[in-house]
Amino acid sequence: MTQSIRRPYVPAPYRMGEDAARAMILSEPFSLLVTQGEAGITEATHTPLYFENGQADCGTLVGHITRANPQAASVGSETQALAVFTGPSAYVSPAWYVEDEDVPTWIYQSVQVRGPIEVIETEEEMMALMLNIVSQSERRIGGTWQLDRIEQRDIDRMMHRIVGFRIHIETVVGVSKVEQTRSAANRAAVAAQLEGGREIGRDPLRALLGVSQI
Repeated sequence: MTQSIRRPYVPAPYRMGEDAARAMILSEPFSLLVTQGEAGITEATHTPLYFENGQADCGTLVGHITRANPQAASVGSETQALAVFTGPSAYVSPAWYVEDEDVPTWIYQSVQVRGPIEVIETEEEMMALMLNIVSQSERRIGGTWQLDRIEQRDIDRMMHRIVGFRIHIETVVGVSKVEQTRSAANRAAVAAQLEGGREIGRDPLRALLGVSQI
């Protein structure tokens, strides 16, 4: 860690190991990219970010945003970036507990990555970036679509409208708050409620609660 203060704040029971945090980025690449813009204005854009070589142990993330986005002006070698990746989450009602009753809470997983952000300048690098992003995106759905399906003039037009970048990873901090401080009975009760409820993301959360069958 380069900071004297650990960011974000994560209570010890909820700290995710870095390997698990990086694995979550692989599975949930859609992020919130945050940078500091002109006059101290905080800029934020939702965009997918991928490990540059497609592997979880990679030291860089790559992505792009539209050039018309005001945040594009704050993307540069002197800028520190924060990328926030959000995994499954769900509200937990106190009524779900079977051994005691406490205040409402949320269970969730998230990862924050910090590091300097570098603009990708050359046409060759930009083409390699877009081929990489398309390839990794298609791989997630078992697809085979390729950029060369588009006319070159349309690709050239697109390239002028986007800014590609690379984040050099300095810190990776993950949070996995999935009722670790509760009893096995309460965890099972929460998992049962998630099974029958409407919460988005309930299936992966049930697994995280340590309950394989209800």
